[in-house]
Amino acid sequence: MQKIFVYIFLFVLLAGSSKGQIGSYSFSGGSNVLYNNGYGIPWLNSDLFITDGSPFYDTSFCLGSIQLTNGKIYSDIKLKLNLQEQKIIFEVEEGKAFVLSVPVSRVELGCTGSLQPTVFRSGFTAIDKQNERSLYQVLDSGKVLLLKYTEIRFKDSKDYNSNDMTRSYRQLPSYYLWIPGKDMMKISTNENDLVAMLSDQQKLLNDTILKEKWKVRKEADLIKIIALYNRSSIKGS
Repeated sequence: MQKIFVYIFLFVLLAGSSKGQIGSYSFSGGSNVLYNNGYGIPWLNSDLFITDGSPFYDTSFCLGSIQLTNGKIYSDIKLKLNLQEQKIIFEVEEGKAFVLSVPVSRVELGCTGSLQPTVFRSGFTAIDKQNERSLYQVLDSGKVLLLKYTEIRFKDSKDYNSNDMTRSYRQLPSYYLWIPGKDMMKISTNENDLVAMLSDQQKLLNDTILKEKWKVRKEADLIKIIALYNRSSIKGS
């Protein structure tokens, strides 16, 4: 009789493990592997405030992938990126999510409405308030990388005779250039300063910026300038 109970116990144990059962959770795909490897801690999505704006890159979970600093890649995961806390949240099933507890070198997010995945990278030299683990959005890549770091600030307020607290978020982007083997360089809002940083294509950039009336303070124009530089560098190499 004891042998029968042992066999039943083993059968139940194996059946549970084949489904990726972990505690009270049962997952599949990359999120299952992440959790199995001990890379997640429970995420508590508290609703203590009425919010205006958001600390997240996208308020919804986006299908994406992550690469850890050890080179391991996990794909087909539902992800959210908290820009304020620089934390990545991965969803294992509806309403159950975990905060990634290990550093990453790359994140790709395929959010609704995006034609191409949005790429974030870390591992750059410390600058301003950021360190080597800070995540930057890659806006263009080639001979140089155009990087965007978004600082999140918030302010709490209460309406008169109300107990409800409203937290208003504000996004403050900064832009940087990175050339492999060199330190990060912050981009100013002056076109001449930017062209001086890219002096090997100075005439082309000056002429095109003047003709097209591009402004560095506009993100779309800044991307065009760096994309032009990277394309011209390939042709001239």
